[in-house]
Amino acid sequence: MAFDNSELALVGYGNGHAIYLYREDDDARATVAAAGYVNNLDDDVNLRAGDTIQVIGAKGHYVLRVDAVAGNGDVSTEAGAGETQWVTARIDDVSTAGSVFVAAPFDGLIRRFRTVLQGAISGANAAVGLELAGTDVTGAQVTVAHSGSVAGDVDDGIATAANAVTEGQAVEIDTDGASTGTVALVCMVEFIPA
Repeated sequence: MAFDNSELALVGYGNGHAIYLYREDDDARATVAAAGYVNNLDDDVNLRAGDTIQVIGAKGHYVLRVDAVAGNGDVSTEAGAGETQWVTARIDDVSTAGSVFVAAPFDGLIRRFRTVLQGAISGANAAVGLELAGTDVTGAQVTVAHSGSVAGDVDDGIATAANAVTEGQAVEIDTDGASTGTVALVCMVEFIPA
């Protein structure tokens, strides 16, 4: 199916942006979220970048944020509008220097970084943190302590600078590998929309 303007309703305003409700029972989430599905050419819709669309229907309930409105009226959206999203990755061995990568789900900021140790490490602490294009994300560097470590130890940091991301941007999670013991570390990155 195609976008149906009669199913879109303005329901309010929040933080300087409009909030819309859209009922869609036929099209899949990927179809609705695709650039150009919503069309603003006749200007009946009046969508602006930053507005949110709450989509409800038989295929689920989710929130989209208007990313841009092109000159031809095509509207591009991205997931996560107004909601934080946690993206998870696993470092198979925190005691071996290396990196894993995740992709930013939308334009926004990295807010928190959290790790969960999967077993005891020894010898030395492991330094684990986030990087964007080779630059450390300020505040998103944690020390996984070896002394008294057990499975389930949680460490976290709050990003304070150098934390802006664009949708699809690679976020590096690295470990210095200073500890001893082949132990996995589950890493979680919280993203907030811009």
